[in-house]
Amino acid sequence: MDDTSDDSDTSILPTEEYTPKIEDEFKHKSKDDLTSVCDRKKMREAVLSTSSNKPTGGGSSAATRRKTTNRSSASSIPSVYSSTDSDSRATQEIQKKPIRRRRQKRKARQNSSVTKAVEIESALATGDRDKLVQLSVSQLGLCNDKMRARVWPVLMNVDHLEDEDNVPTDEQVQKHPEYNQVVLDVNRSLKRFPPCIGEEERPLLQEQLTRLIIRVIITHPHLHYYQGYHDVAITFLLVVGEHLGYHIVERLSVSHLKEFMAPTMEPTSKLLQYMYPIIRQRNSDLHSHMVRAEVGTIFALPWLITWFGHVLPDYNDVVRLYDFFLAQPPMMPVYLATAIVLYRQQEILEAECEMSSIHGLLSQIPQDLPFEKLLVESQILYEYYPPHSVKVEAETGAVPSSYSSVANNFSTSVTKFIIYTAPVFLGIIIFKYYFQS
Repeated sequence: MDDTSDDSDTSILPTEEYTPKIEDEFKHKSKDDLTSVCDRKKMREAVLSTSSNKPTGGGSSAATRRKTTNRSSASSIPSVYSSTDSDSRATQEIQKKPIRRRRQKRKARQNSSVTKAVEIESALATGDRDKLVQLSVSQLGLCNDKMRARVWPVLMNVDHLEDEDNVPTDEQVQKHPEYNQVVLDVNRSLKRFPPCIGEEERPLLQEQLTRLIIRVIITHPHLHYYQGYHDVAITFLLVVGEHLGYHIVERLSVSHLKEFMAPTMEPTSKLLQYMYPIIRQRNSDLHSHMVRAEVGTIFALPWLITWFGHVLPDYNDVVRLYDFFLAQPPMMPVYLATAIVLYRQQEILEAECEMSSIHGLLSQIPQDLPFEKLLVESQILYEYYPPHSVKVEAETGAVPSSYSSVANNFSTSVTKFIIYTAPVFLGIIIFKYYFQS
C-alpha cells in the first residue's frame, strides 16, 4: 500500500542510468532549440519509452515498475465511465490549435510582406508617389528598412543626388551655440540604437547625428533646437544614413516639426489642446473625468515632439509609425495620441480622478498596444474631426456656438410653433365647444 501512495507522475521518470540515452539523443541541440513544440514532444516520448523499458529488479525499481503497471493496466480497462483516451486526444487538439493559428498568422504576414514588397518595387519603378503613400499607411507599412531607405526620400521629395555644398566643418559644428546641448542629448541616446548596432559603431553614429542636427540649424537659423529633436533625427540616420538623413530631417524641420522648433513651447502646447475637443465628442464621460482631474496634456508632450521615438522601446514600432507619419498631414501624431487615450478610456475612468494618478497612468505607454488598429482609428478621427473643425474649442476651451446653439434653436422653434399655432388650436376648441353645446 505504501508503494502506491506516492505521486503517480514520478512513476514515468527515468532513473539515472537511463538518462544518458536521452541526453545523447538531444545533446547536439541547444537549449533554445529544445523549446520548439516538436522537440518537447520527442523528449516526452523518449522519457516515456525509457521508463517503460526499464529492467525489473529489487527495491525501488520494482516499486516503480508496479506503479507503472498499475497505471497502464488501470487505463487499459475499458469502462463506460472512463474517457481518458478521448480526453487526452481532446487536450492535444486544444494545445495544437493555438500553435496552428500562430503558424497561419505568421505565414499570412510573410505572404502579405512579399506581396507588398512587389507593389513597392512597382511603385518605385513607375515613380507613383501616391501609391507609395498608400502603401506606407496600410498595414505593416514599408516592411523593412531597405524599402524605407528607398521610399522615405520619395515621400519627402528628396533627390538622392542632392548636393553637399553646405556641409559644415568640424570647427563650425563645435562653435555653434547649441553644440554642447546637442552633444549631451546625443550621448543619452544610446537606448535608441537597435541591438544590431555594435558598441564599436555607436561613437561614429553619435558624431554623425550631432553633425546632422547642427547642420540643419545652421541652414535654418530661425529654427531652435529642442530636447527630443535628436530622437527624430536618429531614426532617419539609422535608416537612410547621414546624407539622405540630413535632407529628410531638414525638410521635416520646416514642415511637420516647425511648431516644435519655435522659440518657446507655446505653439506645441496649443497643438496638444486639439486632443480635448475630439475626446469630448467621442466620450464625454472621459473628457469630464480628465478635465476634473486637471491632467492637462503634458503627458503627451514626448509622444508628439519625438514622434513616439523616445517612449517606444521597440525599434520596429518606431519605424512603422514613421512610415505612417511621413505619408500623413503634420497633425497626425496629435490624432494618434488622441486615439491612444481613447483606447485606454476604461483604465482612465477607473483611475482616481486626480492629476498625479491619471498623469502617471498615461505617461507609461503599454508595450502591447495594437498600433495597426490605432493607426486606422487615428485616420478615422482625422476624417470626422479635422483640425479646422476643432480649432476654436482647442484654442479657447469654449464649446463653439454651433454645438450649444442646437438646443437654443430647438427651444426657439418650439416657442414659435406654439405662438403661431395657438389661435388655430383656440379656434378649434371654441368651435367644438359651441357645436357640442
